[in-house]
Amino acid sequence: MAFDPSSLRHLFPILAQSAYDHPLTYLDNAATTQKPLPVLDAIQDYYRNFNANVHRGAHFLSDRATNRFEQAREIVASFINAPEQSHVIWTKGATEAINTVAFGLEHILESGDEILITSLEHHANLVPWQQLAFRTGARLRILPLTSNGEWEPEFSHYFTDRTRIFAATQISNAIGASTPLQTMLDHAKQQGAFTLVDGAQAVAHYPVDVQTLNCDFYVFSGHKMYGPTGIGVLYGKSHALEVLMPYQTGGEMVRHVSYQATEFNVLPYRLEAGTPHIEGVIGLATACDFLNAQDRLALLAWEQSLAAHAYARLHKEGSIEIYSPEKNTTLVSLSVPNIHLLDLNTYLDSQGVAVRAGSHCAHPLMAQLGVAGTLRASFACYNTMEEANRFCDVLLDAIDLLNDE
Repeated sequence: MAFDPSSLRHLFPILAQSAYDHPLTYLDNAATTQKPLPVLDAIQDYYRNFNANVHRGAHFLSDRATNRFEQAREIVASFINAPEQSHVIWTKGATEAINTVAFGLEHILESGDEILITSLEHHANLVPWQQLAFRTGARLRILPLTSNGEWEPEFSHYFTDRTRIFAATQISNAIGASTPLQTMLDHAKQQGAFTLVDGAQAVAHYPVDVQTLNCDFYVFSGHKMYGPTGIGVLYGKSHALEVLMPYQTGGEMVRHVSYQATEFNVLPYRLEAGTPHIEGVIGLATACDFLNAQDRLALLAWEQSLAAHAYARLHKEGSIEIYSPEKNTTLVSLSVPNIHLLDLNTYLDSQGVAVRAGSHCAHPLMAQLGVAGTLRASFACYNTMEEANRFCDVLLDAIDLLNDE
């Protein structure tokens, strides 16, 4: 039986409102998803009933907060099939998680070492490695797409005996293309490199198994998978996390401090300085529970069917350039020659359709595509076929209107 988004849509009250006297059609899910009632309720429950700091107080509220906080770590570890909950480090999001690894591995690099990334990367998985290369004398190398947007049939030569770090996105936020991730990770492992996967765009759609991926690090953000903003996850294998120098220092991540020296805490706390985002952690765990309660593959198939439907309708229009794959993606990324993206975006917004126009924090990828940016419609579990059609209808109306001007 096909998935019916109405079975979940009622859990997202924000979607019931109108925008400029039109039904709100929210298709900016790659930027952030809306939050279901269980997540909103869990955050409110924390503040109403057991708001206290964790790991610090010896009283009733602190005990309750600490228990829920660490239960959340267990839930998230299970969600990505991490072997131990101590392998889950809380961060502000995927960006901070990547920076934590980039800073933490600086001491292993020497001049002439290589850091390898792909040409699909969000700036968050490019700039930290670029700056790390500048600081250490390492070389940042790019595993590119070919001119027709495909991966080279044979790219193993990019992985050398000087490759120390390989970092790759699982799915491009800008064009929705996937990487041949397992093959890339296997090549990196053969060279003894540390491996990091940016799962920010994957985790809301695909079941994630970090043990099957066999990556050293896996990062994602809560707000892109129905959880709160300001919370993310750095998963790491034990040996990989132990190698990291702490990105931030202060309270909580220490065992003992004197004026002469500091003894750092054990994992995961050694990499979690300061008061954590307690309500964010609880909300993220609730989002994991929300997704675990669904048929994940049915949700994925539905989201991909919406993107494929929009692709098929728009592909017929000779004036539209589409950069996202025809199938097996949850978004459509496009441009229209001779029409400014912001004009399209403004018209769509005036009709209640929320999409994203711009470079999507992927300037080098846009340069390779030969465009300043794209218009992106990205789908989630609560989106309907009517909304996919409304996006297409309004976009085509905008093109007709703007071409007449």
